Amino acid sequence: MECVVTSVVEKRLGAPPVAAEFLRRLDVAGTVDRLCPGRDIAHATQGQFIEVVVATRLTAPAPLWRVDRWAREWAVDQVSRIEPELLTTTVRAGPALDAIAAHIRELADSVGARTIGEFGIDVSTFHWAMTTRPWRV
Repeated sequence: MECVVTSVVEKRLGAPPVAAEFLRRLDVAGTVDRLCPGRDIAHATQGQFIEVVVATRLTAPAPLWRVDRWAREWAVDQVSRIEPELLTTTVRAGPALDAIAAHIRELADSVGARTIGEFGIDVSTFHWAMTTRPWRV
């Protein structure tokens, strides 16, 4: 049997698979989708887009633009099963961030509580201060 390689695609793997596993365990996409449902005709949900944005921030901290370009370089389509073309920030970022802004407290509380339970975090001496004002020294 003869095998011929006709093309080679090279992508970075890095942190996206690790981030995706943690985000799935915390049900970030499901939580976002329950609180901020998108349109039924969308190819990717608000929650799926937010998970990719979180993975973007963890692997390549940069301004939130050209997420689709980042996704093409990294193995995002293999990890998240979302085609990079669906992650165009001009189309997805604004509406998704606007949608979660109205529910940010519920999202933080839900994902925070799930994080504590999922990873067995000892909160007996933990103080969770969620505020919208920055701390001043």
